[in-house]
Amino acid sequence: MSLHGSLSRYRLVGEAVRKAITLGELAPGARLPSEAELCQLHGVSRGTVVKAIEQLVAEGVVIRRQGLGTFVARPSLRRTAGGLASFTEAVGAQGHRAGQRLISWDQAPVDLANASGMTEPATRLVRLRLVDGLPGAIHVSLVPTALLDLLPEEERASLCAPGGSGFSLYRAFERIGCPVERAREQVSARLAREDEARLLDLDGPGALMVVMRSSYDARDRLIEVSEAVYLADRYGFDLELVRDSARTVPHRLASDRTTGQANLQQGIMS
Repeated sequence: MSLHGSLSRYRLVGEAVRKAITLGELAPGARLPSEAELCQLHGVSRGTVVKAIEQLVAEGVVIRRQGLGTFVARPSLRRTAGGLASFTEAVGAQGHRAGQRLISWDQAPVDLANASGMTEPATRLVRLRLVDGLPGAIHVSLVPTALLDLLPEEERASLCAPGGSGFSLYRAFERIGCPVERAREQVSARLAREDEARLLDLDGPGALMVVMRSSYDARDRLIEVSEAVYLADRYGFDLELVRDSARTVPHRLASDRTTGQANLQQGIMS
């Protein structure tokens, strides 16, 4: 499509790129044509293309990677305060397709389980969580081994499926009559380690959001402790804050020794 004669050519270039993404012609993670190719395709100057790409970057539609080019951004995930949902439920509610790939399944060290508040033998699951087929998070979960032993064969097969699946741990808990009733979370941020960067397809030590969650059943039994790391530029919280002086709690800074949770991921991917 020629864009000559328009007073806002850069906007039309941007809309053409956005339309190609919406129609699936450019998938999440795909590299955009070069600036020269876009100039030729739309019959505009390099300055017009640069301005269009800058606008798309500002909107979060595409991202630039130094020395590599411009790529379609991965889906962003938003969380709201108060709601308790599994990763699969949260991703589906935002119009995306959730998936997972099992990285490892082993017996959790007793000291790690105890440090996480779990007082019974636990199994450690490491899963790469997918959003529309692309890496979106790494989840490390400690689950009572006795609960995993109750999983139906089809649930275990889905969990271990080599090509990725829509397995949901919360849904599996429901199937065995032990649904999650409540959970507590702590959120922090850090840089990705080398093994995490590799799994999340990062070019370097990118920023991560770390969500520690402890999930309990109706009898107040701790049935999962998880450490989930998300790409910081693709994950955010939406909070509504109400000022109430009678209930104000001062901000609190926690050191690595006082976060109240063990590091579940340390050393698991070596």
